Amino acid sequence: MREPWQWEEQDIQVLIHEQRKEDLQLEYKRSDALAKTDARKAEISKDVSAMANSAGGVIVYGIDEQKNGVIQLDSGIDPNEVSIEWLEQVIDSGIRRKIDGIKIRPVRMTGAARQLYVVCVPQSNRAPHMAADHRYHKRLGTTTTQMEEYEVRDVGRRLESPDLYLDLKVRDPSPGIVALEPRIGNLSAEPAFYAMCRLYIDHALTAFLRPNMGWSKLDDTELFWNNRDVVTFQVFRYPWSVPERHPILEGEQYQMHQIDVGVGVDFRNSPQVFRYNVGWELRASRAAAKLQGLKLTVDHTGPRIEHTYSLARR
Repeated sequence: MREPWQWEEQDIQVLIHEQRKEDLQLEYKRSDALAKTDARKAEISKDVSAMANSAGGVIVYGIDEQKNGVIQLDSGIDPNEVSIEWLEQVIDSGIRRKIDGIKIRPVRMTGAARQLYVVCVPQSNRAPHMAADHRYHKRLGTTTTQMEEYEVRDVGRRLESPDLYLDLKVRDPSPGIVALEPRIGNLSAEPAFYAMCRLYIDHALTAFLRPNMGWSKLDDTELFWNNRDVVTFQVFRYPWSVPERHPILEGEQYQMHQIDVGVGVDFRNSPQVFRYNVGWELRASRAAAKLQGLKLTVDHTGPRIEHTYSLARR
């Protein structure tokens, strides 16, 4: 799929066809969430500010996730009734401080006079952002909740602290093997001189560590997956420190050594689709720890990372 700010009808159809569930960085809202009432305007400011205060993400207005879990289009948004300019004004006027970099993408569906709005919210370095209810909110799994006082203080130090992220690439170097290739990056102007990365790997996968490549195996651990299910992971640790390695600078990505995992079958020649839970955690001095879950999907087309989920300690 394209980047969310480039989405077209076919990208929305992928969400519907796959029944893509909400997660930490994806939220669905019915079209009537954009009704021109004070309560709805306050809700918009809460949802958007929570995304910016957390990891950023996408809110799609015009999709209904029903109580039975079925995800479907609703009647859509009339652009003559609810314009992009109106939505931008609601967001700008209802949130303090203003969030930079928000993009709103209208998506017209075939045969429909109405459309959807895709609101792309970046993780903000100017956080925390206060909603119209004069409170600070965050994303917690698939929900939006009020931030604790200490969380507001931690988020407020983003510009003074490293803001690390992990970009996990995957490839299949040989039959039945998936290579996990993590790259560490920094979104803050403050460099990270010391950091620790942990990879959490599904027990259905067999990990092969290469000697002297920086990774060490720790004891298994249990984590909450999307704040609901308890999942047991294999844990692998990778320290990053100066002077052995470069400081992790803003805008740069640095390759860590890969970990090969065995699936147990030659998936390139199998009609089956295999899905595994993989997660990562990053810690750095003066920075809040980050945890994220990912879904590793493997089929005849090869391995790929799909969907993000929240991870939390028990």
